[in-house]
Amino acid sequence: MKIKNVFFFLLVTSSLVFAQKSPLSVGIVTTHFHNNDSNDRLSSADNPYGYGAVVSYKLSDQFSLAFTGVYSNSDIENISGEETAFRGHLSMYIMPYSLGFARPYISGGIVYSNRKLDYTSSILKDRTTDKIYARYGVGVDVPVINNISINGDLGGYTNGLKYIGWTGSLGLRYGI
Repeated sequence: MKIKNVFFFLLVTSSLVFAQKSPLSVGIVTTHFHNNDSNDRLSSADNPYGYGAVVSYKLSDQFSLAFTGVYSNSDIENISGEETAFRGHLSMYIMPYSLGFARPYISGGIVYSNRKLDYTSSILKDRTTDKIYARYGVGVDVPVINNISINGDLGGYTNGLKYIGWTGSLGLRYGI
């Protein structure tokens, strides 16, 4: 009789543990960058498109914290050369309510940007820039099936003094 009770307890406990969703999720993201200013630019690339990964931690039903890293490599716009860039941003996501089929959110965070411009001409000197931006955004997270969701995001960038540009992103996440 005691073996049955222990077995039943283990069965119920393990099913409750495995039925809980983990607060951690990982995913992939694609991003297109749009410049607002010709002097202070998010990208100098002809087609500023990047791809990367995201790791997110759900703090509560309404709050998440995420780190996103995006890599891009494209030809420089109007000049012969190549731009290679890495951007990493840490953001807080606020999801005030759920529509059932989707969860809209607002976000804000900080972005580190490293851009390297390699010119094919010897007249222009190659250069690397490191910048910090603030990022704010809106988006929607849509669950597809259990633990898998897609999301769309529009984010604005500022250097603290003026608006620099915006990004459009599409992502796919898996809840671990």
